[in-house]
Amino acid sequence: MKLILGAAALVIALANARAQDPDPSPNGEAAPLVASPSPPPASVGQLPDPAPSPEPPPADGAKMKEEVNLAETPTADDFTITPPADEPDAGSAPEVTGKLEGDEETTPRPAVTGTVEVGAKDQNQVVRAAIGNLVRITLESNPSTGYNWELRDFEFGVAVFHSSDLVARDNAGNVLFGAPGDTMITLQAVKPGRQDIKLVYRRQWEPPDQVAETFQFQLEVAGDPADSSAPPAATPVP
Repeated sequence: MKLILGAAALVIALANARAQDPDPSPNGEAAPLVASPSPPPASVGQLPDPAPSPEPPPADGAKMKEEVNLAETPTADDFTITPPADEPDAGSAPEVTGKLEGDEETTPRPAVTGTVEVGAKDQNQVVRAAIGNLVRITLESNPSTGYNWELRDFEFGVAVFHSSDLVARDNAGNVLFGAPGDTMITLQAVKPGRQDIKLVYRRQWEPPDQVAETFQFQLEVAGDPADSSAPPAATPVP
């Protein structure tokens, strides 16, 4: 009797278990497990496919359909600049023909009436000239070493600067590299009076007070430009 009851209980338990776990297969057999496909392994040296970029947000349809009328674009003629109230009218302003404030009087250069030669022998001498004379100063130099003669503290007074040249010493007139030559600085006497002329022999890139040689003389210009019959003389500076 106990065996019959135990068998009946086992049948009921099996029936309940089958009712709670329905068979997914149509023929009553258990469905086989299927693994999800996995991507093939990347080969050596091959980069994986990049992740897809997000799609841009949809554009505003109204803005996409908006049309630009280039005829309504403003041009340079549409802009006007109003001048300040205190600015004079360019068309009505008077033309300036006279001397402006701060302008300096310039002495016109006279015609050349002769040449006065000045050299190393005229160191600390008084050199006389007439109005219109060219005062040509010739001093030995060697620019290949970086040194050259230049005027120092020169102001336009009884004489004005005329020109500056480098003169070769060979007969052919060629300036040889490393060979000494002559620096020729020419002034012109323009009005009567006296003026101290000073030249220094220096390198341009060195301090102004670092000079190798100094040459100076006093220029005396006669008052009458026509009085140039007597040859200029050089006398010691008192």
